[in-house]
Amino acid sequence: MDCKDTLFNNFKNRSILGIRRKWKRIKIKTPKSNRFIHLKGKNILYLHFNGYDLFYKKAYPFTGKYGNYALNYCHYKYRDDYVLIDLNHNAIKNKGTYEIYNDILRLLESIGIDINFLEINHKLNRIDYKYDFECEYKPIAEKQAIMCICSKTRNTFYGVSKENLKKGIGIKYKPTSSYTEIIVYDKGQERRDKLKRHNSSQPELEIKEYENVFRTELRLKSKRLYYNQKYTLKIPKTLNNYYNENVADECFLKYVEPIFYLEPFYRIDYAILSIQTDRRLTEKEAQKLCKLVTDINEKGYTRAKNEYDYCDDTFEKHIKLLRSIGINPLTFDKNINLAILHNFTTKNVCRDFTIYESQLRTKKKTFDEWGFEIC
Repeated sequence: MDCKDTLFNNFKNRSILGIRRKWKRIKIKTPKSNRFIHLKGKNILYLHFNGYDLFYKKAYPFTGKYGNYALNYCHYKYRDDYVLIDLNHNAIKNKGTYEIYNDILRLLESIGIDINFLEINHKLNRIDYKYDFECEYKPIAEKQAIMCICSKTRNTFYGVSKENLKKGIGIKYKPTSSYTEIIVYDKGQERRDKLKRHNSSQPELEIKEYENVFRTELRLKSKRLYYNQKYTLKIPKTLNNYYNENVADECFLKYVEPIFYLEPFYRIDYAILSIQTDRRLTEKEAQKLCKLVTDINEKGYTRAKNEYDYCDDTFEKHIKLLRSIGINPLTFDKNINLAILHNFTTKNVCRDFTIYESQLRTKKKTFDEWGFEIC
């Protein structure tokens, strides 16, 4: 038995911190084609026939989760093995990259992987950024306003479609290419549902941190990181480069800001009142902007744009004019007991918005019903 087989068996059979791992073996599917030989594209060396995958490309993927870490180990016949490691927010919070790498190496050694056999290249396959907004002034009304805002955002963005999450706890923009995902959801309810499924013994203590919290999550996957490396950010796919607050801010501005904008959200009647009393606008401009926010509130962004009386350029110009006076095009319904909601996708009103060193953090601001800062 060679070193690779020994490593593989150790990884399957060892335990960590005295707890036996529950491995999940993923079965290989039977090839869909019933034909004896099938040529794929122009690569004549890549042949598919019945039993090919089972004999020549036999793979054993195993997954395991250990607290703040999740691992996926794949053992290939005639190919190099690989280990994918997912680190959640708490695994990197308040740590530098050097400390994070050392923690990973200790974890690998503790489950039976000899790191001398590994080729560690610090390659990043995915990173998630998040802002957590805490509803604390009027939690029920603020939650209602957030869900109302989410229901009025555009249906598509950069070719991806919006879909509602299960149990109505939020929305997701998920592309078929899986390059980028944007998710807004009730984090407290999500934790509550997850702990209930796992029969946790102390669910109250475990969800206390996320009570009345709405999370905006931006997920950048491997192909998006590769595209950023070549065209957008021009930086390699490494943790050192993306573990950076300026990069996180730039990514949020690029992908989240075009959907939710940066201005605070107003109740529709309060938005109309603000437009009508703004002296920077002419009477005709005020009438058009009042119609614009009313249409978006009643029909949603996509339908309002499609049915707008003018061309698309005029629609976008009116959006810019509305934002120039500090009003977000997205408003919430007037039956909600709240006048203004500060933008929950911006870090200046979110708590613990950063995954970086503690000295880089800023104090979260809180506001009253009318948007005045509470000291």
